[in-house]
Amino acid sequence: MKSGTKRWLVNLLRVALTAAAVVVVVQMIQFTDVVRVRTRTAETDEWRVGPAKEVRPAGERTTVVWPDGTLTEHARKDVRIEKHGFFSLFERTDKGLFFAMTAALLVPIACMTARWWLLLRGHGFDAPFGRVFFVTYAGTFFNNFLPGAVGGDLTKAILAAAGEERKAAVVGTVILDRAVGLVVMVLMGAACLTPFVGRFEDRRLAWVVYGLLGVLVVAYLVYFNRPVRGLVKERLPFRATLSELDGVFRSAKERKGLVGAAALLSLAGQASAILIIFGLSRAMRIEGAALWHFFIFEPIIFIVTALPISVGGWGVQELVYRELFGGFAGVDPNQAIALSVLYKLSTILVSIPGGILFAMGATGARRISKTLKSDGPPPS
Repeated sequence: MKSGTKRWLVNLLRVALTAAAVVVVVQMIQFTDVVRVRTRTAETDEWRVGPAKEVRPAGERTTVVWPDGTLTEHARKDVRIEKHGFFSLFERTDKGLFFAMTAALLVPIACMTARWWLLLRGHGFDAPFGRVFFVTYAGTFFNNFLPGAVGGDLTKAILAAAGEERKAAVVGTVILDRAVGLVVMVLMGAACLTPFVGRFEDRRLAWVVYGLLGVLVVAYLVYFNRPVRGLVKERLPFRATLSELDGVFRSAKERKGLVGAAALLSLAGQASAILIIFGLSRAMRIEGAALWHFFIFEPIIFIVTALPISVGGWGVQELVYRELFGGFAGVDPNQAIALSVLYKLSTILVSIPGGILFAMGATGARRISKTLKSDGPPPS
């Protein structure tokens, strides 16, 4: 096959993949409210659950307009919103603040880019910041329809490693980048919880936060324990690849300045993301949760939704928002779920250009292989 034809087919496949991804992401959005309606007659007393085109409350009665155009009228107490749709969320939201917060989501993306770029350069890869941003931005887009944040990391690793001789080292920087972010999340959550721990009667939150901190400490001690490392290393396959990965991970202990700078960028990115979510809550006029609640809850939410449990974190994120903000901050559970949905929608909107960049080839393997040039492993 001629190179021109092959390149054309690759570009066509890239565009088709992006278009399919956009379709999947849009289908994840619930545009109309999902309602639970109780119908009472002399013969029956049953509930109907489904999407509603419109819900019109008027006094003690509520009229529900269904997608097929039919109208049903019920007592107001017999109509419950199971899940708020985008249209009703947007109708009640401060539009200017919403769009400002959505645009501001580029700030944490830029911080994540700078963190990974720093780790790449620290491990001998001459990577222009702009190209690293394109790859990170594309990974953010693919996070929307792949399982957890792992999907976005996988996308970054594939795009960056294409054409690179030290593939394992590139992948190692992606994993180290995620690990640094995870550690900062847990430390920030624990630091923010400590001054307010006495305000929570339910001790489960403290158990979760400090439990995660304990797991990190144990993991660090085990990984850098020489006898354990030697015993495990001899039993693992693919020793050459794992040795290259291990060389990257060891930098967390041996190159404290590099990892410390990455941690500061991670702190800046996560703090800005939390402030943005707080801004979205104010755009929705949610007054129950204070700013310090967000700095305690959001690191936990970030960690849970990063796990490959559901596609794009849908369902899992809403559940955790409801449990944390509803159970520990006194926010109405429906409002907590609505905030989760609005944040997810904001992320989708701001990341769509990342998918477009991918479709246009800005993150293509040919360009990545030209720019991620290795100068060899960094000096020990």
